[in-house]
Amino acid sequence: MIISSEIERRYKLSSNEFKKNYVEQGKPVIISGVIQNWDSLDKWSLKYLKQLSPSLNLYAKRFSDKGIEICSLTMEKYIELIENYEADSHNNPPPPYCHDLPLFSLIPSLIADVQPFPLDYLPKWYWYKWWRYCQFFIGASNSLTPLHFDCLLTNNIFFQLVGRKQFTILLPEDAKYCYRQGWRWFLVNPENPDFNKYPEYKNAKPIKFIVNPGDILYMPPGTLHHVRSFDMSISFNIDWHTPKSSLNGLAAIAKGMPIQNSYYNLLLAMGLVLKVPPQIIFKFYKSYLNYVS
Repeated sequence: MIISSEIERRYKLSSNEFKKNYVEQGKPVIISGVIQNWDSLDKWSLKYLKQLSPSLNLYAKRFSDKGIEICSLTMEKYIELIENYEADSHNNPPPPYCHDLPLFSLIPSLIADVQPFPLDYLPKWYWYKWWRYCQFFIGASNSLTPLHFDCLLTNNIFFQLVGRKQFTILLPEDAKYCYRQGWRWFLVNPENPDFNKYPEYKNAKPIKFIVNPGDILYMPPGTLHHVRSFDMSISFNIDWHTPKSSLNGLAAIAKGMPIQNSYYNLLLAMGLVLKVPPQIIFKFYKSYLNYVS
């Protein structure tokens, strides 16, 4: 098995080129130079979030062989856990990971810190209150998301603001080598694969790379990804469909996609293909933001 670091990196990639050469071709890419003027790159920190909303209730996850454990705590308490972990030189297990949190909806003042937002990377259907589709990831160094793909088979555009993250990705055709568990999780640990237990993984072609503050990462539908934070990290993403990928997502029910996932794909297809306005669709789609968490 050869681990590659070869992912294209593009500076100030135009929206037309992004759509033609990456979205339509199903190719991942890292884009730099587009959000370098965002205030969030200088302003955002644990201290800043704690000052903005110390009593905000949020949820965090612990991933283990037994599944996902979700715990609830305030922003102030969560940040204290991270600060204590970092101050203790990582001698204890990392705190739970705040994963898939719709923070722009909870703290709307943060939206001003991510302007101008590159809306032209997204289909116009998403432009109306685009921030409602964003999910945040806030955690300590060594926070980890195991190998998986995004559950609606959406495109994923990911914005790294604070800290660095290491991604290991595999294109959809390599999923058959990664020992799927359920709909979207996989048993292989790309950081330390057990070839005795998972011999087929030797045939996979993982790509490993670092995403730095100010980078945008694009992953096509069905891209497997394993993510480890090198530092205390703040980032967010948008899962989004094109008309074509929404129809492919609907068709995936024949491949085992859960009924609930298909319901959300149907909503998005109604918007993107049948042109039902987002103001109508989002009333029903909103629950997805909790469902995926």
